[in-house]
Amino acid sequence: MSEVTPVPESSVRNGDYELRPTADFRYGVSPSTKDQGMDVISRKAEGSKFSVIIVSWNVRAYLKSCLESINQERLNVSLEVVVIDNSSSDGSAKLVRAEFPWVKLWALPQNVGFARACNLGAKESVGVYVVFLNPDTEVAGGFFSDLERAFVQHPGLGAVGARLMNDDGSTQASVRAWPTLWPLALDTLKLLNRWPWLARHYLQSNFDYSVSQPVEQVMGACLAVPRKVWQEVGGFDQGFFVWFEEVDWCKRASQAGYKVWYEANLTLSHSRARSFSQLTYLERHNLYTRSLLHYARKHLGLPTWAGLRVLSSAGKLVSFIAGYVTSFHR
Repeated sequence: MSEVTPVPESSVRNGDYELRPTADFRYGVSPSTKDQGMDVISRKAEGSKFSVIIVSWNVRAYLKSCLESINQERLNVSLEVVVIDNSSSDGSAKLVRAEFPWVKLWALPQNVGFARACNLGAKESVGVYVVFLNPDTEVAGGFFSDLERAFVQHPGLGAVGARLMNDDGSTQASVRAWPTLWPLALDTLKLLNRWPWLARHYLQSNFDYSVSQPVEQVMGACLAVPRKVWQEVGGFDQGFFVWFEEVDWCKRASQAGYKVWYEANLTLSHSRARSFSQLTYLERHNLYTRSLLHYARKHLGLPTWAGLRVLSSAGKLVSFIAGYVTSFHR
């Protein structure tokens, strides 16, 4: 699909998507970005406590609910919201312009991937804390106050993850240990979800989600980071088009001496993977495997990467068969 084809690294590094605000910092489109077909609404937000970064791709209804939930909190906390729309075709950018004029909007002409889009938003934001939220999340009342409290009560945190809730009120599994060869092999072969008892440590099957505690990694649907830590550790590795970027970042933050924290009192609803449910099994497999292999080569070494790459062929066959069966029964 053309919508999920990664664009060349040089197209971002050379400034094709760099936002340059208008001289008076009011709403406007800068000539440099307008000429490149990019719709940008810019607004100065000095002194914000939180910068909320939301990357959206064809999830207009969920994005609207997410922004409405954040809007309820705007009177209680100093924040700015940056939405990076990854070339949606469902009118998401039009929605933001029409109904949420307080949001900074980047409407990109191409889907540059989740990690790269997050980096673009973080670069242009100014808040003390950078909060990455998926568009299929909705924050609960007092969310940002609870988040700030977590950082104040636990000095030295590099990142905070929230308690993610399903639509039925149950808690989602959102904490995992570092990936190693065994669980990644199971994942590559599409056996991890079928036989989770084979990787209980990796999946943190016995994790107590009612207790706030340090963890190795949290799900990127909600990842809050102090800006000074973000600048020290660096942004998301743009070698991850989507998936595993938060795992890699948590790993790097830990290596830099920072704790990753799960905060049980910080809650939000999460509808899970709404953007990528639009893709076929095979398309999801290709994107996911590409990121899995990138992580393996970066953190687990060349032999592990080579072994997983061999297994990925079998995983691709499973994805193809699953996609065929699903489409056959529709």
